[in-house]
Amino acid sequence: MTDDRSNDGSTADTRTTDGGTDEAAETPIEADVVDDVAEAENVPREGLVGALVVLNASLLGSHSTYEREYEYVTVDGVRGYVVDAGAWETLREEHDLDSRLATAAQHAHTEQTERLLAAADDDRATDDIDAGIVVGIDTAEVMN
Repeated sequence: MTDDRSNDGSTADTRTTDGGTDEAAETPIEADVVDDVAEAENVPREGLVGALVVLNASLLGSHSTYEREYEYVTVDGVRGYVVDAGAWETLREEHDLDSRLATAAQHAHTEQTERLLAAADDDRATDDIDAGIVVGIDTAEVMN
């Protein structure tokens, strides 16, 4: 059981469903990151989740490309790549996403990458990174 009351006594929408599943669970982006980014970017949560699901399906087969070109950290079966803006431009070109949703998706991936860096006590955790991409590694070969 969680306490969804804020400090001022109001309640927050925790976005849970009765017996249903949250499509965001199909991505390596934590639900609270999705919620925060949807609000900050002023996009519908469902639209952002849809974009993240599409991107995740595409990214699952891209580990070797990102591993060759970018630094990364792996935490609890999720790999966060520290990428440049060009990586996101390529993703935007490959997917027909609304520009606001694409911006929100990039924001969510970057925020999640920053969380992974912090969880791994990575030196870059204290730096603002330009962009990040996160992908589950359940289908990727784990490199040592």
